[in-house]
Amino acid sequence: MPAVSWLHPSFQLHLGDDTLHAAKLLAEAATLAESLPPRQRVGLAGADVRSLLRALLACEQRQCDLFVIRDATADPVAVHGLSSRIVGDSVETQSGLATQGAGLVWLQTSGSTGTPKWVPHRLDALKGLIAPGEGGRARWGLTYHPASFAGLQVILSAALGGHILAAAPGAPGILDLAALAIQHQITHLSATPTFWRSFLIALPAHATLPLQAATLGGEIADQAVLDAVQRRFPGARCRHIYATTEAGAVFSVGDGKAGFPAAWLASGVGDARLSITEAGTLAISSPRTSVSIGNQFLDTGDCVVAAGDRILFRGRGDTMVNIGGVKVWAEEVEAHLLALPFIRDALVSARPNPVTGHILTAAIVLEEGEDGANRAEAIKAHLQSLPRAMRPASIRPCAALPLGPTGKKLRNQS
Repeated sequence: MPAVSWLHPSFQLHLGDDTLHAAKLLAEAATLAESLPPRQRVGLAGADVRSLLRALLACEQRQCDLFVIRDATADPVAVHGLSSRIVGDSVETQSGLATQGAGLVWLQTSGSTGTPKWVPHRLDALKGLIAPGEGGRARWGLTYHPASFAGLQVILSAALGGHILAAAPGAPGILDLAALAIQHQITHLSATPTFWRSFLIALPAHATLPLQAATLGGEIADQAVLDAVQRRFPGARCRHIYATTEAGAVFSVGDGKAGFPAAWLASGVGDARLSITEAGTLAISSPRTSVSIGNQFLDTGDCVVAAGDRILFRGRGDTMVNIGGVKVWAEEVEAHLLALPFIRDALVSARPNPVTGHILTAAIVLEEGEDGANRAEAIKAHLQSLPRAMRPASIRPCAALPLGPTGKKLRNQS
């Protein structure tokens, strides 16, 4: 059985009250590998950090495909061609004809706008996306679901670099993760803009956090949230990453501005080439990312617009709605609402309407101590600068927004 050496011997995983060292994880992986059939397709049900690392190491030793199933209760029939499933510490044999594996890691897309899809990645390519460490031992906090592309990148960053990874068991809330960050004095934190907005509120004003790197990804990073993170952590390197489960990490922007430089359309960025399709969506090509792309351009479905020397993200093509003949992106309306200092977060949705085709509704989360009734007129006046089609017909204050398992806002239209 081939040895696996990419797990750094200094790596530590803090999972709740447990501390796991690299040697312990390697021993667990070796035991698991003995139970796996070689070169087959294996499913990991309900991945937490510990089980995911163990399965990655074991499947690499056996050259198996690993299907990372987010939901432990998911119907195994939904993932075709599996020879076995890892459930907890045991391996269950699947019935039926299993398909041969090729040593790939299969991840599900977020499904925030539809049914999740399976996307294959080479583990060596995923490891190749990890940036070299900056020296010293970092303390990473895990905010993403471990089975998401972004979550796996955080885990691999800590595992390959010999750093410390702190994670909360189960399904932690924002207060749990804020407490985790303080307890472990996190130096590196990567999360969605939605998470960052809530995290900045949940983190006590007197709390000291030696944050060195703050990364935003998974959603549009608007200027308001970038400025808010930089104000709270002026000593941290703040950047937003553009990545997809299909394409991997494509580029990062560290100049503190929303969007990315328009010059990248001509020059590319790193080994990625960028273009804008006739439909106004971003297309990318990066040969070292997903095995399903190769050197072909992939239409990401993310709509963009040129604004001077900048390319700004408008929203997803599949969330654009036609309101009385006007194309409207919910994310643009949300960004406008978030410019108001008393609104912490917003979710704009489309609802069918017999006259205009659709109308918009908005759910907003107000800053602590704010009253929606007292702010109604200010919100109405603020929205007057938008075209009529972009103004929500109703605005409802709520305590929290619905989020998917990867930390993104759920955008399924009603």
